[in-house]
Amino acid sequence: MDESKPIITAPKKAQKSAKAATKQIAFWFDILLNLIIIIGLVFIIRTFIISPFQVFGSSMCDTFNYFDGSCNTGYGEYIIVNKFGYQNFLGWQVGLPQRGDVIVFHPPHNDTEFFIKRIIGLPGETVKIIDNKIFIFNSEFPDGFELDEIYLNARNEDNTVPREAGSNFEIPEDSYFVLGDNRTGSSDSRSCFKERISQGKCGENNNSPYLTLDHIEGKAAVVLWPFTKLSVVKNPEY
Repeated sequence: MDESKPIITAPKKAQKSAKAATKQIAFWFDILLNLIIIIGLVFIIRTFIISPFQVFGSSMCDTFNYFDGSCNTGYGEYIIVNKFGYQNFLGWQVGLPQRGDVIVFHPPHNDTEFFIKRIIGLPGETVKIIDNKIFIFNSEFPDGFELDEIYLNARNEDNTVPREAGSNFEIPEDSYFVLGDNRTGSSDSRSCFKERISQGKCGENNNSPYLTLDHIEGKAAVVLWPFTKLSVVKNPEY
């Protein structure tokens, strides 16, 4: 070895600066990676599992938006919507909506707006409004039965008045029929979810009385706020 040649080494300060820069890059990379993971998890959870929703309007009184003895027409409870229960993963259907489920959905004519109503009629059934009461006809009850709607208040009990869509609904095999609990103040299957005359007639402009599964966001599962109403949303026993 030729000891006459000097050994070239990086200055200590330069070495420390390089290490510091490497650590800083690793620090920010770690933060970025964690953010990506968190955002990805939030996206998956909100898209496929659960999602928050705030009830608006009086169409589900007295079940929702009923405060101090009266219906609230503005914003009301914060709820958690269970999306997972209705999901289909690669052909595996986790579950299907049941009669009595309170669901959040897009009306057929508007995929940007959300409604909240209760499922009354299931695929393939016939729903008839007779004397302002709900009757269900299906393979198990071909002669029909009157639906016992214990969730209706005194004003709405036996007061389901037919609207534009009529009083006889033959539900397609892939669809559902829904009503608001506040029958006197709900835009639901009876009116094809229309809130204005300018939206056209039932049967026009995608105005339909029925919801398919792809319209449904999920089932109302838990009331989170106000804390005085903290509860699990339960299905009625028919």
